[in-house]
Amino acid sequence: MRLSELTTYLSDRQSLTFLLPGGQRVPDHFHVTEVGETTKRFIDCGGTVRSKRVASLQLWSATDYDHRLAGEN
Repeated sequence: MRLSELTTYLSDRQSLTFLLPGGQRVPDHFHVTEVGETTKRFIDCGGTVRSKRVASLQLWSATDYDHRLAGEN
């Protein structure tokens, strides 16, 4: 999914649920602490030069509920 697609997807949502790799649901009180972009340039075993660009989101879910803002704020 492209970052622009994620932005469009999020603009149409009232809520959002993330699942961890093991299938466990991230608690509703999470917040995003970091959004990053990583670019990898490499040469594969056939000598082809490739590039891969990914976005990552870092989530935090602890017991600090006081900072949380609702999506409509």
